[in-house]
Amino acid sequence: MTVILPSDTPISPFLFPEVGAAWEKIRKLGVERDFSPSEYLYREGDLPISLHNVLSGRVRVFIGHPDGSERIIAFAGPQTTFGEYGIFDSLPRCTSAVAIEPCRVLVIDRGALIAAGRADPDIFLEVGRRLAQKTRLVTMHLVADGVPARVRVAMILNHLLDAYGVVDADNTARLSESHRVDDLAQMIGVTRVTMSRELSRLVADKVVMKGGREIVILNVAALRAIAEDHFF
Repeated sequence: MTVILPSDTPISPFLFPEVGAAWEKIRKLGVERDFSPSEYLYREGDLPISLHNVLSGRVRVFIGHPDGSERIIAFAGPQTTFGEYGIFDSLPRCTSAVAIEPCRVLVIDRGALIAAGRADPDIFLEVGRRLAQKTRLVTMHLVADGVPARVRVAMILNHLLDAYGVVDADNTARLSESHRVDDLAQMIGVTRVTMSRELSRLVADKVVMKGGREIVILNVAALRAIAEDHFF
């Protein structure tokens, strides 16, 4: 069975849905807020005062560069959280988060979270788990910067596959069509032209098939081999 991720329910390729008893305790500390498209939830340099969990809509989490360009770190879709950095060290935010469509977000106050964690260590363990996940995400971005564009593209497609794809018996898989080529390019630090060129090469090699925003992986083994080639 092939699962095609519904385009009317955008989800994050990196920030996985959160579940579990500890998460439910954290969730109860939050207050729901609405954000309009282009409205910032926070900016780089702001002091960290809250953790965010998206209930509906979609948020872009990114780092801005001095030349005005951006590096997308992740998209936060429904039931995903972000903003854990700063919960413990109180240092300024290192990313910005902006709504890219109407969003309802659960805003969890930092002070309330710390107080609850002191009373229930499972809450701190859950925040620690989230921080570990984000560290893996940042590591992936750092690794991507040091490899050829073809490998970067294979890496991002593999990450999407691992997060939300389902492999068929015939070794094909489908990815969500809600991610634009521009967004994928910004995630791995290449231009749109480079991203399109490398996707075209993968299409020519019959590794993937592309129709609009939908990407079908025709040969999962070949894609993984390309992603791993630089490291062996």
